[in-house]
Amino acid sequence: MKRKALLLLGTALLLTGCGGAQSTVSDSSESIMTIGDTTYTKGDLYDLLKAASGGNMSVELIRQAILDEEIGRGDEIKQAAQDSYAELESNTPDIEDQLISAGYEGKDDYIDKVLIPNAQYEKLTEKYFDDAKSDIRSEYKPSVVKIIQCDDEKTAQKALEAVQDGTELDKVYEEYSSDSASYSNEEVLITTQSTDLPTRLINTMYKQKDAGVADEVFTSESGSGTTTAYVAILVDNDYENIKDQIIENLSSSSDFSTQCLVYYLNKYNFTVHDQTVFDYLKENNPEYLVEFPELSETDESQS
Repeated sequence: MKRKALLLLGTALLLTGCGGAQSTVSDSSESIMTIGDTTYTKGDLYDLLKAASGGNMSVELIRQAILDEEIGRGDEIKQAAQDSYAELESNTPDIEDQLISAGYEGKDDYIDKVLIPNAQYEKLTEKYFDDAKSDIRSEYKPSVVKIIQCDDEKTAQKALEAVQDGTELDKVYEEYSSDSASYSNEEVLITTQSTDLPTRLINTMYKQKDAGVADEVFTSESGSGTTTAYVAILVDNDYENIKDQIIENLSSSSDFSTQCLVYYLNKYNFTVHDQTVFDYLKENNPEYLVEFPELSETDESQS
């Protein structure tokens, strides 16, 4: 059933709205231990756990709910987890003993709690690049190109004319490319994260309709006043054609897992009802409070 996993979470900790409310557990007055004249209840334990690690646990719960909702635990996922364990076992014969020492009940517990979520997350990554295609294209402007990096604009102009005249690229690179160039005669994926390249170059390659060299030289100036010039040759900017390269490039970013999670938190209209959890997320992960985007914007402006 759609959103079932997330709704189940809502009954425990992650609900709708905030407003200073505090979540509770059923049978909160039920005793769980007694020391002398002091009795501790389910509610006492819950409040203690929530104060100590409620925020972290909440993020993990919602992450797992998204994985189960979006990917599920079908045969393909279970097989991938089993394969991962088999590889681990072949490299570490006493792995199950180590898992038990680490607090797992054994092989099945580790597969269920670690390897299945890992397999789900790998699939979610692929799914995210389909679901969020429009957002990714507009934010990152990806394209596959060849870059000729030159020491100055005059040299780059000569390189551009050579390419336009049909000179073999190997010869163009050999004659005009800077000795300290970061780019060779190889295809590379560029995005808005390619901070060493001029913004205009990235935008032009993203918008260019046909493969081939751009009819202009792109320049950038370093802090020391040195100018670097570039000739850009579009190979492909069709998202579907270059998606695998986009996934490989962007999923390694430290921000990727957060962006992926935020995308699905928005999809499911994630909100927090408990004030303790809300305060934790506001302090540590304001971007997860998708109902209050201004909190994340404020955090970014102060960084």
